[in-house]
Amino acid sequence: MMKSYLALFLLGAVLASCSEKDLDILPSDQLSDATVWTDSSSANLFLNDIYNSLNAGPYGSSWLNLPTQIGNDGLDDYTDDATYGAASGTPSYQLFDNSSYGPSNLLFTNTWKIMYANIRKCNLMIQKVSASDFSDATKRVMVAQARFLRVYFYKTLIDLYGGVPLITKVLDNNTGADSLFYPRSTYPECVAFIQSECTAAAADLPQQWTGKDVGRATWGAAMALKGEEELYAGKWQDAAATNKAIMDAGVYALFSDYAGLFYADHENNEEVIFDIQFAPNVRPKHINQYWGVVEVSKGGGWGNCDPTQDLVDCYEYLDGKTAGEGSAQYDPDHPYAHRDKRFYASVIYDGSIWRGKTIYTRLGVPNNPNEINITGKSGNTGRTGYFMKKLQDSTIASTPSDLDGTNVIVFRYAEVLLNYAEAQNEAAGPDASVYSALNEIRGRAGLPSLPEGLDQNAMRERIRRERRVELAFEGKRFYDIRRWKTAADIFSRPIHGMKITEVSGKLRYEKIEVRKVTFDAPKNYLMPVPQYAIDQNPKLTQNPSY
Repeated sequence: MMKSYLALFLLGAVLASCSEKDLDILPSDQLSDATVWTDSSSANLFLNDIYNSLNAGPYGSSWLNLPTQIGNDGLDDYTDDATYGAASGTPSYQLFDNSSYGPSNLLFTNTWKIMYANIRKCNLMIQKVSASDFSDATKRVMVAQARFLRVYFYKTLIDLYGGVPLITKVLDNNTGADSLFYPRSTYPECVAFIQSECTAAAADLPQQWTGKDVGRATWGAAMALKGEEELYAGKWQDAAATNKAIMDAGVYALFSDYAGLFYADHENNEEVIFDIQFAPNVRPKHINQYWGVVEVSKGGGWGNCDPTQDLVDCYEYLDGKTAGEGSAQYDPDHPYAHRDKRFYASVIYDGSIWRGKTIYTRLGVPNNPNEINITGKSGNTGRTGYFMKKLQDSTIASTPSDLDGTNVIVFRYAEVLLNYAEAQNEAAGPDASVYSALNEIRGRAGLPSLPEGLDQNAMRERIRRERRVELAFEGKRFYDIRRWKTAADIFSRPIHGMKITEVSGKLRYEKIEVRKVTFDAPKNYLMPVPQYAIDQNPKLTQNPSY
């Protein structure tokens, strides 16, 4: 397999120009136009450096970018889908659960700073390439990529903080302090900016790249970003139209194997719209180490993104019903049999075969590092009776020395179908096109079609459940439960795991509380603007109640 990898080249002068400032300020004495902007190949290295600024994790700094948080936590640890393990220094445990985060003790410490540093790079790229002597075709596609990346970084900020300062030019210290500081634009203004920028970028981006350029932004990537933000903003008709345009283009399709979709052997398949490129030993990630099953003998496996029983309960049986809905295939003595294919692809449960051995999370198995931790003991342990399987490669051990170079998918066609179904249902009700989109996804999972005759409310609930299981551990539910304004209700109840014991030769399954989250609504539906940003920019205002 040939690995497509964009971000291998860094320019020393470029990196020097992109210091850790929070605003888009160009130190004019640190960048040589003669060596960068007079040659399209050198300019392309600068563009590669921007791609290199996409999510680089997980690593040890705490900041957030799609699709997961960099650090010990998975982004789903801030939802009811997963919970942290016993690893120290975990923000979801230290700050999120007790709602003690604020402007000076942030969940995502450097997100604001890093996103604006990346936005500055994009602004510089757009300005310099637009003014260059490159051919018109070269300029169009370079600028379009930079505009996509700029709005990608803005989307991270907007989805976390609401309205933010929209800076679209390179700021210069020599113009005076007043011109350096921008107030926050409103949330609707920011959404409109994303819409217009994505439309402009899509017009000049190709539908596909080939060879070494695979992984660059495409028409579909710009449209998917636009459609997702329209969905998040509740712009139902716009979101339905944008996602329908992607569906009608015929460029993408569901990959036949849901489990294989996330393996290195199937990277850049027909379902992938935009992914972040990784490579072992060059730009690896450590999901297996941080989130994998505990492997004490190998020095890895932190179990720090453990699926919850609440998520497991959402996976239907093959008759299309959950246990709570009275599935005829539910057997309380064998609760993991006859489930949605996505369950087996996503969750390691008691009795699963993983890396050639049986994983037991039940109590009572001697010398078992994967036994559920119900006593709060320290060290690398699992807390729910489950481990995350999805996104992991079974051939790569949960150790620091085994580096995973599998790409991370940001947008894929299944999400487009889900986005369309939700937007169309909200705009027009559960028409045939809504059923068609959802049933296409369900068919791959081995599930029957949805029952006919659902009203809008019932369809809404089915769409939300479908999103939850289809997109589990891809960092989407964090935003879903906030835009739906359901997080307060979700976190008003305990989060559960599964304790399994053997009694008289028979396994006994007991749902137990493993976590309680304090969620302060409406305050916590947005993140606090960092105090360091407010201290620097007198025009910035804080989100309510922080």
